Amino acid sequence: MYPHRSSTHSAAHTVAEWVLPGHPDKLCDALADRIVGEVLRADPQAQCGIEAACAFDHVFVTGLIGLNRTTLPDLEQRLAGWVRDTYRSAGYGGRWDPQPEALQIDLRALRIEQRGREWQELRHLSDDQCICVGYAQATPRTGHLPGALWAARRIAQALHARQQAAPQGPVGPDGKVIVRGVEGDDGVFTPQAVSVSLHHAEDADWLELQRHAQAALRDALAGPGGPEAGGDGTTPLPELTVNAAGMFLCGGPTGDNGTTGKKLVMDAYGPGVPIGGGAWSGKDFHKPDRVGGLLARRLALQCVQAGIGQRVRVQLEYRPNSAQPESASVWADGHPAALPPGAHPVPTLQAAHAMLAELRRADFAPLVEATLARWGHLGAGGWWWEWGRSGGIK
Repeated sequence: MYPHRSSTHSAAHTVAEWVLPGHPDKLCDALADRIVGEVLRADPQAQCGIEAACAFDHVFVTGLIGLNRTTLPDLEQRLAGWVRDTYRSAGYGGRWDPQPEALQIDLRALRIEQRGREWQELRHLSDDQCICVGYAQATPRTGHLPGALWAARRIAQALHARQQAAPQGPVGPDGKVIVRGVEGDDGVFTPQAVSVSLHHAEDADWLELQRHAQAALRDALAGPGGPEAGGDGTTPLPELTVNAAGMFLCGGPTGDNGTTGKKLVMDAYGPGVPIGGGAWSGKDFHKPDRVGGLLARRLALQCVQAGIGQRVRVQLEYRPNSAQPESASVWADGHPAALPPGAHPVPTLQAAHAMLAELRRADFAPLVEATLARWGHLGAGGWWWEWGRSGGIK
């Protein structure tokens, strides 16, 4: 991930963050997407606009689900179970409060409506307006994402994996990672400093927390498997700070409230790239901000693949009742550019169907298991809006 070669290009300081699945905001993103995934698995044409909020042992689910009710007649009875499952998979239960079984789940502000054929005939039209931004850079080793964001996510994933290996150990499910480093014009990123905040039990040993974080850092940045897997075992590790604010005993919804869509910068490209639209988690794949954001990423990747720039940003404009974006703008290395031949905004319905087809092949597991909500839609490859199954954009 971090090639061992000197760069003659200028370097810029960059920073990014990621939070662990037990963070209250990510809990809300994940449970909203769990509901979306289950509904779309039953009715791929369903309309979902779900938001969630949590604090202590209370969970509030709001918004709209419009579907063919015959596909999921017991929806109301299933909702609470999906919420509790999301808490469990994030690491709550046992010594970590709130206990999933004790959650008080309020669905009074969730509207569930019957949607039949007349609604499906309108799914090719945008039901909202938004500006969507997609970004890609010529750095395949970092998933064509800014290096700091890529590194922060890898470290968060390594921390979560180690916590899940000992779920009732001294380290809890909540936490945050901040990575600072320098990235050259050629995309080579060198991490310089990492700050980790770890939720922990009262009997946790301070040195044990330090070792836990240090091991995750090695897993993420200097583990075996070569650069594509994060390093070759010789990458020097950056400076590490653990729990700089002191003890972190009160974590998760017990220590902070959470709301869907509060991590938009993290979910997109980090603080160095503009974002557009709204939250992706909690929305079906026909929603213009979700489908538009992913389509813009696809176009940016096509631009990089065509060689029009090292760093490309694509902006799509959606208006209500539009069958496709009203406009598309491209910036390559900071200058206006044009989409390369063969790259064009796909009509909304066609794009949504392509995305749903990819998800359906996996039985909607990325939504149901909250993979997309927790670890992002970008830079993992294999999806229609990324590089496709054969390794290249189609």
